[in-house]
Amino acid sequence: MLVRYGRRGALVVAPGLLRFGADAGAEPATPAQRQAGEALASLGFRRLGRRVERGALGGLELRSDAWVNEGDGAYADVFEEPARAGRGAPLYFLSAFPDGAVALTANHPRAPRSDGRVEAGGIPGAEADTVWAVHRRAVARLSAAHGAPAAPASLAAREGAARAWYRAAGSRELRRLFLMHLLNALFAAAILGYAAHALWRLHRAG
Repeated sequence: MLVRYGRRGALVVAPGLLRFGADAGAEPATPAQRQAGEALASLGFRRLGRRVERGALGGLELRSDAWVNEGDGAYADVFEEPARAGRGAPLYFLSAFPDGAVALTANHPRAPRSDGRVEAGGIPGAEADTVWAVHRRAVARLSAAHGAPAAPASLAAREGAARAWYRAAGSRELRRLFLMHLLNALFAAAILGYAAHALWRLHRAG
C-alpha cells in the first residue's frame, strides 16, 4: 500500500520529480492517435514525434503524440489511450507565453482556471476543431497582456512548454489529482511505523 500510493503521492510534495522523454522517430501508437492527427493536420499542425511524462518510481506515465502549429504559437498532444465509444482520442492544446503565462484547452475534463496568467479548461467529448477554436479565444485573452505565444517546432521546445505549464498551473493540478494517494501513503507509513515499534517493544520485553 505504501509503495502503491507513495509513487503518485510523491508528486504532491515534489512535482519536480516529473521527468520528460521524447522520440522524434516514433510512429503513432493507436488508430485513435492517427485519426486525431488527421484532424490536427487540417488545422495547420504538424507532428513532432512521441512524448512521455514520467513520475518518480513509475507512479505516472503519460504517453502522447506531439504536434505543433508555429504560426499560431500552439502545441497539441494526443494521448496514447483507446478512444471511448463515440469519442475521439483525448487531446489538448497548449500555448506558452515568454513571461510564463499559459493556455491549455482539452477535449476531456480539466480543472477550469482563468486568472490573467492561466487560461485552462476542458470541453469533454468535443471535436478537435471546436477545442481549437476555444483555445484560440483563450490565447487571445492572454495575448492582450502577455504578447504572442511561441511554439518552436522541436521536441526540446515542447518540453520547455510542458515545464512552463507545470510551473504555472500543472503542479496544482497534480496536487489535486493525487492528494488522496499522499494521504493513503502517509496512513500506510503510520501503520508500518506502529507495527515496527510494537515489534521492537516485544523484542525488548523478551
